[in-house]
Amino acid sequence: MKLILEIGESLTSRLLLFDALSMEFRVVKLRRDPKCPLCGDEPTIQELIDYEGFCGAPFPGHDGDEKA
Repeated sequence: MKLILEIGESLTSRLLLFDALSMEFRVVKLRRDPKCPLCGDEPTIQELIDYEGFCGAPFPGHDGDEKA
């Protein structure tokens, strides 16, 4: 919402953690990894995998009936 409305500060390069038990928030700073296979300088992951084929099990909550 903040990005769409262009208000406040985004969480770019940060992760917001919420502990519901203690009602505490924590912000963790993240560093970009140039070797990341998804978003690095030379990404090797460029498409989604076939979950059922990879895991050998149906996707949780998926009954196999694909209705449009």
